Amino acid sequence: MDNKMIVYDKKYYAVMANDIVKGKQEMTLMEARIIRLLITQVVKQDPELKTYTCRIQDLADFLNITSDNIYRNISDICDNLLKRLVRVGTKNPKEPWKKFQWIQLAEYDGKGNITLKLSEQIAPFVLELNSWFTQYQLENILGFNSFYAIRIYEILKCDSGITRDEQSEFTYKLDYLREIFNCTEKYKNINDFIKKVIEISVREINDKSDILVSYELKKTSRKFTDIIFTVGINGRNYIKRRNESILNAK
Repeated sequence: MDNKMIVYDKKYYAVMANDIVKGKQEMTLMEARIIRLLITQVVKQDPELKTYTCRIQDLADFLNITSDNIYRNISDICDNLLKRLVRVGTKNPKEPWKKFQWIQLAEYDGKGNITLKLSEQIAPFVLELNSWFTQYQLENILGFNSFYAIRIYEILKCDSGITRDEQSEFTYKLDYLREIFNCTEKYKNINDFIKKVIEISVREINDKSDILVSYELKKTSRKFTDIIFTVGINGRNYIKRRNESILNAK
């Protein structure tokens, strides 16, 4: 088993197939951050997936959480990660779909180190990707306090990466977003969904990422059915990060 130490670098890219980005996902914010951190460790030329080990204290420092919380919860976090599924495809019984685990191994050595490995089934979706993939630097999602912000960011990066325009519009069915975010039961009222998912996510994306997002709602028969996102480059954050890089290099 090829084992490596996790490298903590916010500039590393999370690269994954569009099928995963557009798939149905359910996890906590902490779990999402750990999964994305693992994905950034994958090198395109790797012949196979590796296992990765990290000190729990280093993980807490990198994710900006208290070590007491992560030491207390790491076992439960790993239990949940082992249960989380990647769901690729649709609910249409006449169309293909696939479900598999995000990770296949979680191990604690009793000395403050945790070892994780992505599932073998996910390998074709993160290794040797030459087309139809989404990529972004990890720093763009690490500051988010909402799992839904990560998901909306990834979906918009996915679609804007296909168009490659400086500013683009994308329209999604609200029911579609609620489905792939797995919150159809949590936010049955559409106003709650807009307030607690869309508005919070857009605010976080604009404050902390490399893109700027605005949105408007579209009605069909006096009912909100669609959302139109306008996506552009966040020049303010780009300049801020460039200046930070210059200062750190001195």
